[in-house]
Amino acid sequence: MKERKCPFLETTTVTYCKAYPVKMIRVDSMSNAKGICNTTNFQECSLYCEVGDTAKGVENVRGFQLKTEYYYHPKHLWLALSPEDETEARVGIDDFSARLIGKVNRISTPGANMTVKENSVCFLLHSGERTVRMVAPATGTIKAVNPKVAADPSLLNTDPYNEGWVFSMRLKGDAVNGLYHENVARKWLECDVERLQKVFASDLGMTSTDGGEALADISGKLTEAQWGKIISQFLG
Repeated sequence: MKERKCPFLETTTVTYCKAYPVKMIRVDSMSNAKGICNTTNFQECSLYCEVGDTAKGVENVRGFQLKTEYYYHPKHLWLALSPEDETEARVGIDDFSARLIGKVNRISTPGANMTVKENSVCFLLHSGERTVRMVAPATGTIKAVNPKVAADPSLLNTDPYNEGWVFSMRLKGDAVNGLYHENVARKWLECDVERLQKVFASDLGMTSTDGGEALADISGKLTEAQWGKIISQFLG
């Protein structure tokens, strides 16, 4: 069976002078895999991930991922309107939330048909002994809780914008009014990343990014007091 190769890979025949030294540069300098472009490992390539995410509507904003078509609440939750009925939506946490909270191993959610109010505590995320109270991004009635997340809460960390949605709801009123969208959402996330950098610098004397990319395990770098302060400032 023929192995899959990177869909962005192109082969071009060139002519060059043997008398002049030519340095060949690997396509993905981040990878140690030999011939990664011609194997199924091409999905590990940082360039492939960046281009692929853009094609799926996910942008990299200062090291954090943002699904541009969604609407965002200031406390780092997203709301995605149903394409069939804009009075219905799915709700989840963004990549920024997932990085701050750490690995989620348990979730407490409201039941179906329960009414939730915008900015009121709606569900709990548990990371070890730590608990984060997340608010509702809009007012409405819970339709269903995502059974995949209930069974495997780590989806909130690995795929927060797709498989990791938390619940669906029927919206009341103009639910997206006041939420951030598209360019406004980008600017908002940029500002919060800058705020996070300042908190890290003042409290820890370090940065929350490494080589331009956000640390994968931000929560693991924090004491209980430091973690609680950051959660209160950005998610509380």
